[in-house]
Amino acid sequence: MSVTMIGLCVACVDRLYFDIALPATFPIVVNGFISSEPGPYRVEVNKAFDAESKDSIKLPVSVKRMEIVDDQGKKEVLSEIGKGVYETSRDGLRGVIGRVYKIKLELLDGRIYESIPDTLPAPGRINDLFLNFKAEAVEDATKYGYDVIVNSSGSEDGNARFMWKYKGTFKALTHPEFNNKACFYLNGKCNFAPSCSGMLNIAPPGQPPVFERIAPCTCCVCWYDRFNSIPVLSDIRFLEKGDFPNLKVTYIPIDQWILRDKIHIQVDQFSLTHQAYTFWQAVLSQKNAINSLFQPVSGKIPSHFIQTSGDPSPINGIFYATSISSKSDFIRPIDVPNPNFIPEGLESNDSCLKLFPYATTVKPDFWVD
Repeated sequence: MSVTMIGLCVACVDRLYFDIALPATFPIVVNGFISSEPGPYRVEVNKAFDAESKDSIKLPVSVKRMEIVDDQGKKEVLSEIGKGVYETSRDGLRGVIGRVYKIKLELLDGRIYESIPDTLPAPGRINDLFLNFKAEAVEDATKYGYDVIVNSSGSEDGNARFMWKYKGTFKALTHPEFNNKACFYLNGKCNFAPSCSGMLNIAPPGQPPVFERIAPCTCCVCWYDRFNSIPVLSDIRFLEKGDFPNLKVTYIPIDQWILRDKIHIQVDQFSLTHQAYTFWQAVLSQKNAINSLFQPVSGKIPSHFIQTSGDPSPINGIFYATSISSKSDFIRPIDVPNPNFIPEGLESNDSCLKLFPYATTVKPDFWVD
């Protein structure tokens, strides 16, 4: 079996910005799936802006109602857990192999859309997950990191349409109590340390700060998620049942933060129907897209939704059904062939929630200290 992985050049392009109006015709963008794994299942709704606008290219959008419906008449209404983010309940509707699923959503202005029904396919399997340490010369330095590689199998029914996604989770410690760049006023006194640090400046006005702990720090330890922004797809030129050996899913660089403690790596293999595969293949072929999988400017990515009510207005994105196979592991500093390959650590005097995107102070269930 062979695979296709297409990346996008982001850093090497100088973006142009224009002051433009924000027309109401910018499309709604929907992205979500249901699987044979237990829920909750998540669907996100955004409004996509022109890539050349100074505004964010995505803006979360609330809807009046959203529900998942199967071909047996079972349904579940999703709850909004954050603006534009909808989830099923943990003990609610669960995907079943062979069943057909779609979502219905009604916008606040009364427009109604339905996704094209998708059948939940049989799963493949990730048999092995392993790491390949790499040292590469870059100009006058050497770059170290790991290729994340899997050995995978197709499904028993011969389906060879699969997508692989990676998520890496690492931990970082910051010291917001040492932040002396700006005042965080508390009871009229310049405290320097933000309140989330749990530190109080008890020094008299005009004197150097003297801190006393009055509460636990709630922004000193965070966990961060990293993703391969472009998924990896199997090559459908080979549709017979078979294996996917030595498939590279992503590359993890060794930097000052990722291996300060360790990083948890997880690879998910998604089985896809022909229509879901075609959608993701179109996403990968959109070479000029920058920072988003759903840029409306190219107009080349097919919509998997139909409008059933209201004034006609564009909608993009996909809701699909899938079976998932997963493998995970940790990379620890002790796993690096030479500890000198890990750069010296950096320190941050800010809230850990501001250090990297996708930050949380909630310890993941899989994390082992």
